[in-house]
Amino acid sequence: MLASAPPELVTQIQPHSLEAVREGEIPLEEFARSLGISVFPQAAPTELQEKQFITHWLYHYYALSAGIDEDPVGEATISGRCSSLPITDVPQAPTMGAQLWSDKTIYSAYYQAPFNSSTCTSDNTDLTKYFVTWVKSPSAQAVRAWLGASDYFKLWINGTLVGQRNSGGGKPYTVDEYKYPANLRAGWNLIVFKHSFPQLGPSTDPDDNKRYKYFSLRFVRDDAGTPVTNLVATFDPDPSCDDKAPYSTATQTRVLFPSVAHLPGRAGSQWRTDIELYNGFHMAWEYRFRYFREGNNSGAPDATRTTVLQPFEGKVFRDALRSSEFFNVPSDQKGYAWMSGAYYYYTIFYGQARAKVYNQASTGTFGMETSLLHPYSFSYRGYFFNLRNGAYRTNLAVIPSKNEGSSYRVRMILSSPEFGTLTKEWPANPSERLTGLAQLNDVFGYFGVGSTSTDRALLYVVFLDTSFSDLYFFPSVTINDNGTSDPEFRLSGNPISDPPIF
Repeated sequence: MLASAPPELVTQIQPHSLEAVREGEIPLEEFARSLGISVFPQAAPTELQEKQFITHWLYHYYALSAGIDEDPVGEATISGRCSSLPITDVPQAPTMGAQLWSDKTIYSAYYQAPFNSSTCTSDNTDLTKYFVTWVKSPSAQAVRAWLGASDYFKLWINGTLVGQRNSGGGKPYTVDEYKYPANLRAGWNLIVFKHSFPQLGPSTDPDDNKRYKYFSLRFVRDDAGTPVTNLVATFDPDPSCDDKAPYSTATQTRVLFPSVAHLPGRAGSQWRTDIELYNGFHMAWEYRFRYFREGNNSGAPDATRTTVLQPFEGKVFRDALRSSEFFNVPSDQKGYAWMSGAYYYYTIFYGQARAKVYNQASTGTFGMETSLLHPYSFSYRGYFFNLRNGAYRTNLAVIPSKNEGSSYRVRMILSSPEFGTLTKEWPANPSERLTGLAQLNDVFGYFGVGSTSTDRALLYVVFLDTSFSDLYFFPSVTINDNGTSDPEFRLSGNPISDPPIF
């Protein structure tokens, strides 16, 4: 289960919790629920969709040692800042990660109590967790917030305290138990939920209500519970969370489409990129795209697009660069695009977004699927193995981790038994620098060995003279048959140790 879990979740888990899972003290399915992931197939989300429960949240895995009326984070300053950042500037404020839950209840358990590794004991009393999310309303509307929660809580909407329970002792969860009038404004609404527990654990406590805590939230129109169905979900709607953000910001809610193009190819063929999206969530979801053409390092995208998909809706945007329904760029060009708003793990590894590059020719239509990337995919250098030449042509592309002001040079080492080891820099003129996305067509030709036939060349790529010390890169190669077919897209690999030639 951990092998298939998002890496940023795994790094949060303390060793004693992992050991308890391995020993069977914590059931696997239960532990997965605490991470917001499912191990076994879930039933159709009829209730989630019909009642529109809010299940997309930023959260911190381990509870804080604080009671309901204590303020460990400076609650008045919670502003809905980007994910992957501390919730506020208070020194002990926890870092908030994005997650989607497949159940109406958001779950906390005894093994999320603060753990002291030096004494091997947990703090099980007066604990607190914070949850933050956003919903978009098409207009200002008066609604009712229907909430269910164990123990104590406080609920804020756009900075206004809507409801709370802060006395009376522990209490089991009951769905929709608390009903509060609330106002949603037109546009994005910030929701903050504070969940506090007089007691959370220990594992030996026989009372399930003290070992497990739950809450659920939804918005309704009337006392009959008619759900509000015109809300849109997303992560990190603040524009400061998009691709201009530092590497460590919003790392879980951005996805890179490394190749978006509309260009003429060889033999009268035509290249194009199709973008496919699927919303596997029970609420409408907003996706935001920013496209940068080759060479652009201004920080200003050449085109943008915001699109909303309804629950379980899929769309294919054919020839996305040219399409009037997407980027609507009239000229022939290529570039890359960042998508913001969706949780990267489900987007990439659950196949909910795809980019396919097609080459249309008189002999047929040929295509390849390009791998989608996320900020964790960056490289300090690139390794590519078993590259082909002769009947094939290899192209190298490099995308910087941030666009504005990005410039750099590339040193390449190309090695093959057919011609030995060659070293060359790109651009060839040492006074020149690459900017934004750069693509080198025909790598072997650039080295002067374009006529050599091989299928086992190694290419090592190092980035030089970068404009920022924290500028990272996403290198890739494409291989085609020098005609109109057989395109192949490869990301950088990595050897166990550097070959002697490097």
